[in-house]
Amino acid sequence: MLKAFQYRKNDYNNIPVLLTLLGTEHQQEPVYRTHGVPMNQIIFCKSGQGQLIVDKRKYVIDKNQCFIILKDTPHEYHSISDDNWIVDIVGFNGAIVPTLLRTLKMNLSGAYQLSHIDVPRKHIQKLLALSSAKGKPANIELSQELFCLLTDLSLLITSVTSDGIDYGNPVITQAIDYIESNYAEDISLDELASYVHRTPEYLCKIFKQYTGSTPVNYINGIRLIHAMNMLVEEPSLPINQVALKCGFRSPSYFGRVFSKRYQMSPNEYRMKNIM
Repeated sequence: MLKAFQYRKNDYNNIPVLLTLLGTEHQQEPVYRTHGVPMNQIIFCKSGQGQLIVDKRKYVIDKNQCFIILKDTPHEYHSISDDNWIVDIVGFNGAIVPTLLRTLKMNLSGAYQLSHIDVPRKHIQKLLALSSAKGKPANIELSQELFCLLTDLSLLITSVTSDGIDYGNPVITQAIDYIESNYAEDISLDELASYVHRTPEYLCKIFKQYTGSTPVNYINGIRLIHAMNMLVEEPSLPINQVALKCGFRSPSYFGRVFSKRYQMSPNEYRMKNIM
């Protein structure tokens, strides 16, 4: 079962945490979202097993685990078990959500181990009961219960170690490991090709074949992911310093690449996620 929630414009200003999606006992279908979704999501594995790929990392999601997908974060996930992958889903937005998730140390997309699965399940059942009650449920009651779920969850989760994505070619895996370790430095195509002992022309050809991206675009993508986190986690850091720390030697180029990828400027993204 999946249930979406609609709100009036004023609700986004008056209610700090808004439940936007609730799913229980959902048989999860494959998901591939190159631009993410306009809400934050927490997905709890009830049975079966799945694989999550987010921020160029992959995780195996098993029973008694959950994963967090932050708003507008590209991701994909699918079942990898013979049985159906059954999950509970909570989607949410709200003015205080970015600050709240940072405070609760839940502001990174990825997989988490749950120490007590029954605690979030009780909150989800309460949300379901409130949303299914006769008459229109009070939005503030849903908000209060959602807030309790998030705060309780922060005490029950520990991050799960991820693995690098294996593209089926050791040269590509080696090149990507190098990029992820050195994204803040200047990385030329010649340097990258020399590191994997291939010519630049050959590396470009197989990189596109296995990843669907050029080396330059892939490097920029890694840098942008780190820049997005830094823009929100270090709100006083000037934009040009964010650019430099993430490997962009030209702040103006950083602005152009960021705006092209996310349809907003770095400063607009910062204001949107810290206010």
